[in-house]
Amino acid sequence: MNDGRRGLALFFTLGVSLVDWQEAGYLHRELSYYRRLAEHVGPVTLVTYGGEEDARLGEQLEGFRVLNNPERLPPEEFMQRAPDLYRRELEGLAIFKSNQIKGAHAVIHAAGLTGGCAIVRGGYLLSRFVSNRPVSTRMRFGLWRRELALFHQAGRVFLPTSEDAQYAQRWYALPAGKVVVVPNFVDTDLFRPREDLACEPGLVCFVGRLAPQKNLAALIEAMAGLKGARLRLIGDGPQRNNLFRLAQEKGVPIEILGTVPQEELPVLLAECEAFVLPSLYEGLPKSLLEAMAAGVPVVATQVQGSASVIQHRETGWLCEDTSPEALHRGLSALLRESRLRAKIGRAARQYMIESFSLEGVLAREVAVYKELGLA
Repeated sequence: MNDGRRGLALFFTLGVSLVDWQEAGYLHRELSYYRRLAEHVGPVTLVTYGGEEDARLGEQLEGFRVLNNPERLPPEEFMQRAPDLYRRELEGLAIFKSNQIKGAHAVIHAAGLTGGCAIVRGGYLLSRFVSNRPVSTRMRFGLWRRELALFHQAGRVFLPTSEDAQYAQRWYALPAGKVVVVPNFVDTDLFRPREDLACEPGLVCFVGRLAPQKNLAALIEAMAGLKGARLRLIGDGPQRNNLFRLAQEKGVPIEILGTVPQEELPVLLAECEAFVLPSLYEGLPKSLLEAMAAGVPVVATQVQGSASVIQHRETGWLCEDTSPEALHRGLSALLRESRLRAKIGRAARQYMIESFSLEGVLAREVAVYKELGLA
């Protein structure tokens, strides 16, 4: 498909703006990857759902062009109309890529208008993701039909785990080679063991949104009986105040730091004896990968995304279920056994370098574009 086209347009997740990335602490991390990718595929254009604030922020981003939503159209409407509104700017680009499956319709539309190649990327499969949620059969079938259509129209589908890839290959009857495993990357230079910092005994850390999915009330219940244990929550969300009150009721020392810049996270992680992800369901959780890359021993519930990267008692501790009792057993074992913590931390770090480093993930993606004649 090498017809002189060059460049990539990244269509943001439905409803997500550039400012959202900045406020969530993702901006530096995500753009660092696309700066490197641009060396292989040409200039990167960001198609976002933000208004004028995204346009202003985009002016500060060297090497990127930002196509925003200046009229603040509703997300679904902007997703449908963006390829037509920006057809002139998108003409001549080789690759149209979605950041998530939500919003990928715009990628298919843009590629059809301009003749480029559509890459549907998902951090998780929506149809699998909702399997642990109380949603109707009708909604699940609707998600299945949406993914079926998107995947068959795409040039390639990027999914983060081999389990997701095998599921998609089987249930959507996709041609061989259509689905490629391209995991989330971790900045293993930023997230690394810090020998210069001593961890604080009993300090347990969580990073993520303070929302029901993360099962943090069960975590607080689990920590109520752990002598000397303290909880550090990094992130924000609707359950913030309720979690603080619950921790006070249960006598669990807690600090809630809110959202912090990405570059500050490694130090905050290094101060902890353990990292915990008690989620009820997950895609491929970035915070878990970053903690593992930093060499912090992790405890996680045995749910889809977490179980795909943790080998029990080797690269982390997998709780048998999402109950407070199972979380208590896992945290108690790690906080009690210093040798086990050290062994898990080393093995997790090595696994992240081998499988999730920026260089490794970038090489996988670039290999696909070379195969397609786009790099």
